[in-house]
Amino acid sequence: MPNLWSAEGTLARLVRTGLVAVLLPLASCATAYQHEKITGGYTDFRLAENTYRVRFKGNNYTSRDKVELFLLYRCAELTEQLGYDHFVLLSEDTLDISDPFAKAGVVPRNYYATALIQVVHDPDRPTAYNAKEVMRRIQAQYPNELGS
Repeated sequence: MPNLWSAEGTLARLVRTGLVAVLLPLASCATAYQHEKITGGYTDFRLAENTYRVRFKGNNYTSRDKVELFLLYRCAELTEQLGYDHFVLLSEDTLDISDPFAKAGVVPRNYYATALIQVVHDPDRPTAYNAKEVMRRIQAQYPNELGS
């Protein structure tokens, strides 16, 4: 073990301090709406011609409601990107993936939401969401993060 006042000890303290300085700002911000990165975000995976698994992972500073709304926004955005107007939620789930500190109440909890969707052209399906309308409503709630 390096002596606390030796060159190696000083270097070790500087590395630890640098890591904290870099990682702390990342950890103290809510997850942005973005393709998944270290601080969270969305992913999607094609399962069949018009069926997709969509996920949105938050961090300890992203509320469950926001994670679920950003998941729904990604479902709508993906629907439009694929050239469809509507999507149907076949299944959805939100998991609490909090670490022991969050479960103990030291820091906020952490959520991960998933949905299985089918993109459709048929607006008459009773369970179909209108992608444009979903995006408009969620953008109104988060204009600085999703645009207006």
